[in-house]
Amino acid sequence: MRNNRFLRGGPRGALVAALIAAGVLSGGLVRAHEAEEDALPGTAGWRLNAAAALSAIKANQSWPMPRWSGVLGSGQTADDRRGLHVEHAMLGGAFRADTAGGVQLGARLAVGWHGQGAAHVETATGEARYRLGDDPLSLSVGRMAVPMGTVLTEAGHLDRYAQTPLIRRAVSDGDWIDDGVHLRWRRGDGQDDGLQTVGVGLWRAKAFPGSAAAAVAPSLHLRAGQGEWTADGFAMRLVPRSRGAYAASSTAGHTHSQPDCARSLVGVTCFDGRSVVVGASLRWTPHDLPLVLTLAGLSQHERGTLDSLSGSADYRGRTTGGWLDAVWSLDARWQLGLRAERLVARHRLEGPGATGVAQDAGLATNQPMHRLAGSLALQPSEGWRVIAEAGAERGAERTSRWVGLRLITQASLQP
Repeated sequence: MRNNRFLRGGPRGALVAALIAAGVLSGGLVRAHEAEEDALPGTAGWRLNAAAALSAIKANQSWPMPRWSGVLGSGQTADDRRGLHVEHAMLGGAFRADTAGGVQLGARLAVGWHGQGAAHVETATGEARYRLGDDPLSLSVGRMAVPMGTVLTEAGHLDRYAQTPLIRRAVSDGDWIDDGVHLRWRRGDGQDDGLQTVGVGLWRAKAFPGSAAAAVAPSLHLRAGQGEWTADGFAMRLVPRSRGAYAASSTAGHTHSQPDCARSLVGVTCFDGRSVVVGASLRWTPHDLPLVLTLAGLSQHERGTLDSLSGSADYRGRTTGGWLDAVWSLDARWQLGLRAERLVARHRLEGPGATGVAQDAGLATNQPMHRLAGSLALQPSEGWRVIAEAGAERGAERTSRWVGLRLITQASLQP
């Protein structure tokens, strides 16, 4: 059943009204998941952020697709978002203080909501910044989005399209938010060519594709530019232990937690092993055309043991996908967009329980997935976007088609 409870005056409706009012009052534009270089206020002091995305979607079946065959993932069933829904909402703030020694100290906090889900902390981070000559060096500690580059990190929320890209949903179940330490160097001489950013991190890896008992996971992010081109590269190595996922027979709704493998294997599959995620994005912004082209992708390689009630199997899997995004600016307010996506998964299970485990994990039926969507966006004023979109998604068992209208507001207030 589709739930539009927030339209009947509940707390979610009050939240949305507050966010829209904030957009009207401040008129400033920020991103809900801000780029790291913009995360703290530009000067000493504080800043408040607010954002909301409302969507009205009409589709020929439950939308997004509840779950996919042939993808290991988290096994969670996506909530049906047909009708009018709060797609995403965020309230947050940041503080910055400048010391006599030239060090900038700051903190960030953001709380988010997705659909009818409970509120959760998206960011709770302390940060220190220092300049090495012209180049800023920053250290962030706490909860944050795992830095993969602007394109990969920000894909899926307050985005041009209402759905998270296929590969982002498969690899990280949407947002990839974790607790950790991240050290970043950024080029500060104003040159756009060459290496621009180097970031290294250590993460608790408690969020999918990690697990509650995972080992500390290292990550690397690089950014480089050359003329009209910008490229990002990312890699992370995880060692999940007893990573629970809901079996194909389960209808568990979307949560920010994983099932407990130690409690029971009923309706659950469990993975122990190694997971390596690599990703890259390439963006072309020609100076003589009102066009932006973006190519992005992720690949997850896993090897270990996969268990279910049916037995245990040695498992090797690779999930790879990406998208091509084209945006054409008709004028200062109107933009046309087109996004094409593809997702491919390959699995090999060996052992006496392999067939049963594959059935339990939903891996027996496996075909590439495709999604194609187009959009027309209007920005009537700064901090507001109205986007019409239509698209189709084809998987192993069904084809989903939809049309939708979305309203996005993003605002900040800084004295």
